[in-house]
Amino acid sequence: MAELGMGIDIGGTNARVARVEPSGRIIGSAKAPLTDHSPAGVVASIAALVRQLGGEVPAHVGVGFAGMLRGPVVVNAPNFGWRNVDLGTPLAAALGTRVTLLNDLSAAAWGERMAGVARGCDDTFTVFVGTGVGSAIISAGHLVRGATQVAAEFGHLKVVAEGGRRCGCGEDGCLEAYLGGAKLLEWMKEAGLGGTIADLEQRALGGDPRSRELYDFAVGHLALAIANQVTVLNPRMVVLGGGVLARCPGIVARVREVVSRRSGAAARAGLEIAMAALGDDSGLVGAALLAG
Repeated sequence: MAELGMGIDIGGTNARVARVEPSGRIIGSAKAPLTDHSPAGVVASIAALVRQLGGEVPAHVGVGFAGMLRGPVVVNAPNFGWRNVDLGTPLAAALGTRVTLLNDLSAAAWGERMAGVARGCDDTFTVFVGTGVGSAIISAGHLVRGATQVAAEFGHLKVVAEGGRRCGCGEDGCLEAYLGGAKLLEWMKEAGLGGTIADLEQRALGGDPRSRELYDFAVGHLALAIANQVTVLNPRMVVLGGGVLARCPGIVARVREVVSRRSGAAARAGLEIAMAALGDDSGLVGAALLAG
């Protein structure tokens, strides 16, 4: 029997651990809320989940984490308020194994490439919109990490040249400051608009002017930013996912329409835009397979 891998996904609200076959099939998992967001608290929570899952810990474990990473160090994690925190070293010590820390979108993109909608596709651009906005680039079958390992921080593209809304990363005018789920809800509240982002979409597409103003700004910038990345990267597939996109088909339709008009014609030849197939499991699968 092929050796099982282990993937760990650390989100702002919950943590998950899973055993994964080389095919990408999850055969056992455990999940728990993260109530302590301190580094020591996160390490303790993950160690407890691994014990709950039971069985032998593999020699190498992949860990997906939402943040800018450099090796074992979390350079910037808006959801946790961390700056330059070594998470990989104490986590490896607690689990008694080798740990590779991965950006959560890198893990998700790899999961979709190996076992999801992009299976076998060597050139992909993956964008998830949930609490935040993240992306990953796979080129010629390899994840693009960048000179300092923080490539593809798509959510932190500036959509306002000067000033703009404050992003959780500490900078102003980022795409995530307008369309990340947490920040968009904050913006909606300031504008006197209640409900969920799906409610905002329904009202905007129904003609409500205040809803339409926020929606068009946020969604328009997302769609154009993806179109520009298609022009730059020339992917074979754009993979879309995350809770906001899953619940807002109008955003996905806008992305498709804008990419068809505003990306470079040569770059989009043969391009496919598809929704992620593995859902919340893509990061767990990708983390396990990257470590394996």
